[in-house]
Amino acid sequence: MNASPRIKSSLLINLSAVIVIWVLISMLGALLFLVWIVRSAAEQQVALEGDVIGSVATAAVIDPLLSNDFPTIQARLQAIVETHPDIVFCQLDSRMPTSVGAEVSVGEREALAKWIDGDLDGFVVFFTPVEIEDPNPIQLAEIAVGFSRDHIDSATWNQIIWISFGLGLSFLFVSTSLVYVLNRVIGRPLKSLDEQAARLAGGDLHSPIMVDSQTEFGHLADAMESMRVRVSEQIQSLQGLSEELTQSSDSQRMLFRELDHRVRNNLAGLASLITLSQQNCSGIEDFAESIRGRVHAMSVVHSMLSQEHWDPIDLSTMIRLLVPPGAKGTLEMEQNPAVLVPPQQATACGMVFQELMANSLKYGAWSDGGVVHVLWSTPEVDPDGARRLSIYWRESGGPTLSGEVSPGTGTGLIEGFVTHELGGSIEFRYEPEGVRHQIQLRFINEKPRA
Repeated sequence: MNASPRIKSSLLINLSAVIVIWVLISMLGALLFLVWIVRSAAEQQVALEGDVIGSVATAAVIDPLLSNDFPTIQARLQAIVETHPDIVFCQLDSRMPTSVGAEVSVGEREALAKWIDGDLDGFVVFFTPVEIEDPNPIQLAEIAVGFSRDHIDSATWNQIIWISFGLGLSFLFVSTSLVYVLNRVIGRPLKSLDEQAARLAGGDLHSPIMVDSQTEFGHLADAMESMRVRVSEQIQSLQGLSEELTQSSDSQRMLFRELDHRVRNNLAGLASLITLSQQNCSGIEDFAESIRGRVHAMSVVHSMLSQEHWDPIDLSTMIRLLVPPGAKGTLEMEQNPAVLVPPQQATACGMVFQELMANSLKYGAWSDGGVVHVLWSTPEVDPDGARRLSIYWRESGGPTLSGEVSPGTGTGLIEGFVTHELGGSIEFRYEPEGVRHQIQLRFINEKPRA
C-alpha cells in the first residue's frame, strides 16, 4: 500500500526531469544557433564597415595621391583611424607610376608590425582599390583597413551574454510552466486515481471512483468505476448465493433429520398396527385388508409431506387422497376453510380418517352407496399459537344401524391417535340413520419453512 505514492512521485519526477532536460537541450541548441547568427552578423557588420571606411578613405586620398602629397594622405588616414576605435591600422600602397611601392601606414605599431610580417592573428583586414575613370578604370593605389578581432569578439560576447540571460529567464519560465501544467494535468488526476485505487484494493466497494479530467486518466477512472460496480454486483450475487446455499444446506439437514425421525416413527407405528390388527381379525384376508388400508394411509401422508418438503399439508387434500378405492358412496366436504396439518401430527391425523373411512366402508354409508359429510369451522387459536379444530363426521344413505355397537381395533386406534398424538378428544355417536361423530383436534404451532 505504501509503494503506490512512491511510484507516483517517481513518475512525476522522471517526467519533470525529462521535460526540463528537453527544454534545456532545446535552449542550448537555440543559444548555439543564436551565437552563430550573432557571430555572422558581427562579421557582416565589420565587412560593411570595412567597405564604408574604405570608400571614405578612397575619397579622402585620391586628390593628394594624384599630386603625390603623401603627408596629407597620412594625416587624413590618421583622422579616419582615430575616428573609428575598431580600426587598428590603415595602410595605403601606391600604384602610381611616379610613386610605385610607396606606402603610408597609420595606426597601432604592434598591429602594423604583425601586418607587415604577414601575421593576421587578432585582426581582420579589408582591401579597397583606389581607382579613377580615364575612360577605363585605372587603379592608383590600394587601401588596407585592419579591424581588431578582440573588439569584435567583445561586442559579440556582450550580445551573447544578454541573449543567454534572456534564454535563461525563458528556460526558467517555460520549465516552471511545464512542470505546473504537468502536475495539474497528470499529477493531480494521478494522485486522486491512486488514492481511490488504494481504497478499492482495501475492499471499499461503496465509494465511487471519479476523476475530474477529460484525459486518459478520466477514461481510466470511468473504466475502474465500471469494474467496481460489476465487482460489487458480483460479490452481492455471490453473497446471496452463499446465503441460499447455507439455508438450503441447513434445510436439507433438517429435512433428513425429520425424514429419519418420521421413518422411524412410521416403522414403529407400522409394527404396532400389525400387532393390534392381529387381535380382532377373523382370518388372513381380513388381516391383510386392514394392514393394506393402514399402510396406504401412511404412504399418502408421507408422499404429501415429501412433496411439501416437510412443511404443513392441507387437511382437505389429505382426506380426499385417503378415500379407499372400494368406496361405493361419495365424500362431501362443502366449503370448509383451509386448514394446515403440522408435519409432526400429519400421520396420526391421516390414520384417524383412514380408520373412519374403513369403518364406513365396512359398516356405514360407503358400504351401500351413501354419503360421508366432513365439516369443520375456522380453527380457534390458543395463546401459545396452537389451533383447536372441531370436525364433524356425519354419514347418511347407508344401512340402518340397530343395537349396541361394540368398539373394535379401529375405534381404539382412533381414540389413541386423537387423545395422545392430536391433543384432542372424540365423541362417537351411532344414530339409526348413520354415525354422528364429533372430533376435537389441537394442532401445534408449526409455521411453514422458508
